[in-house]
Amino acid sequence: MSILEVMVSVTVEEYLRTSYEPEMEYVAGQLVDRHVGEYYHSLTQSVVAAELCACARERRYRAFIALRIQMGDAPRYRVPDVCVKALPYEVAPILTRPDLVVEILSTEDQVIDLLEKIGDYQAAGIPHIWVVDPYKRTLLVADQAGIRKPATQVLSTPLVGEVDFKALFQQLDEPAE
Repeated sequence: MSILEVMVSVTVEEYLRTSYEPEMEYVAGQLVDRHVGEYYHSLTQSVVAAELCACARERRYRAFIALRIQMGDAPRYRVPDVCVKALPYEVAPILTRPDLVVEILSTEDQVIDLLEKIGDYQAAGIPHIWVVDPYKRTLLVADQAGIRKPATQVLSTPLVGEVDFKALFQQLDEPAE
């Protein structure tokens, strides 16, 4: 956790029965701020979720925004900006092992925090992790092979197919009038 974050200790039971605004993550007995609420973060989250939802029925998955997911057996919960789960799955208050998580960076995000989060996702067996920077208009892809910058701005998985982030980034530049 970065120095800028306020560390608040709570039990896992308290975390699971409490709603936070904005939603918090739970790591090693501490609440972790997700650094959301900025214009480009929110807009990017919306356009990515809309793009993924557009193909969800046809490709047999569900896309979620800011849904708590459990990181294995340890009391560790993350809240990716967007995640995808193949159908069918068991409906539960806390999702386990989505097929794709999408993290959208905020200006306050720290590299060490991002690496820890990616490590949690990898340890939990999540096969596809996309990191989107709406400020630099760049992408990272993480999976069991490691973390890398993709050759193009088109990302894909067998489940969701191709997502053209160049087109999504262009939406961020459209006038707000």
